[in-house]
Amino acid sequence: MKLPTLALVFSAFLGLSQASYLPGFIVQDNDVGSILQDSTKLITNCGDASDILTIDYVALSPDPPVKGEDLQIDFKGYLSETVPNGTVVEIIVKYGVVKLIQKKFDFCDKIQEVDEKCPIPQGDLTFNKVVALPKEIPPGKYTVHAEIITPEKKRVACLIGQTIFPRN
Repeated sequence: MKLPTLALVFSAFLGLSQASYLPGFIVQDNDVGSILQDSTKLITNCGDASDILTIDYVALSPDPPVKGEDLQIDFKGYLSETVPNGTVVEIIVKYGVVKLIQKKFDFCDKIQEVDEKCPIPQGDLTFNKVVALPKEIPPGKYTVHAEIITPEKKRVACLIGQTIFPRN
């Protein structure tokens, strides 16, 4: 089973984008982290100023995502240092309060889904990704917590996403 992810950082989050029953990457309650300015309100930055990635924006279209439709993800950020080979993404996906998945992925494998490869050099980072959301996604609230960690245990980024797919 594959999971749905967002991109770059979201590669971490991109690998998730292909799950047959999971949504794209979405946000949690406002008290969990900082909402990204000029971004979707569905994604929250749970990182801090020491993270390697500074996120300028994450835009989703449609916002919120709709099952059975393509989800366009646009991302812009800045890496304060190179992201090396061996970097991992730790993902927790919940359906309501039930933990569906807790897994570690090789970030450098996932980053290839947005036409990047490791090491990712310091500097500006932008990407666009279209993810097909299956119409068979069960209704309910989905939450994704993703953290990207280098082999030296430095955090690249931490994001929390949440969405609710209604009953049709």
